[in-house]
Amino acid sequence: MPLRFGNFTFDARARELRREGAVVALSPKAFRLLELLVEARPNPVTRETLYQRLWPDVVVEPGNLHGLVAEIRSALEERTIVRTVHRVGYAFSAPVTTEDGARFSILLGDDEIPLRDGENVIGRDPLDAVVIHQPEVSRHHARLIVTGATVILEDLGSKNGTFLGTTRVTSAMTVNAGDDILIGTIRLRLVRVDSLASTASLQ
Repeated sequence: MPLRFGNFTFDARARELRREGAVVALSPKAFRLLELLVEARPNPVTRETLYQRLWPDVVVEPGNLHGLVAEIRSALEERTIVRTVHRVGYAFSAPVTTEDGARFSILLGDDEIPLRDGENVIGRDPLDAVVIHQPEVSRHHARLIVTGATVILEDLGSKNGTFLGTTRVTSAMTVNAGDDILIGTIRLRLVRVDSLASTASLQ
């Protein structure tokens, strides 16, 4: 289940750290370090344990761990979230809450397509979350990023454009339940639901 602290959402299953819906870049090792600290919160994790978990059976320079901590602190823009515990190791010190479990679907006429937490790509590709088999729709046309009760819409460089209502999407935009989304000229609507229906796609 995604965890929220400050403006950030940490999703271990999706392997993503987001700030207000936007992905925060972290190297795989830095993400794993953050995951270990979040799992152990509020207790500190010793340096010895971190080296064993991050670099099993490998001898690395002592500065490697410090470099990963610095990477996380830079990404979070806050040093105190990852706290140095003198002569012990590091601890995750920010208050954490679970996401509120909001669920959203996309409507097109009578079709309902449930959205999952994280990224939902809209396009013609059969592997996209919302598949629309129409020639005016790009292979990967747009995406909806669901983070708790927040949904962000982004265009993915589509040929025919993405619109939120009558406004063309040129940068990340927040979508509210009831808003219309145009994929080219195809109208979708975001709805908030209590439970998800079985997975479907637009034909």
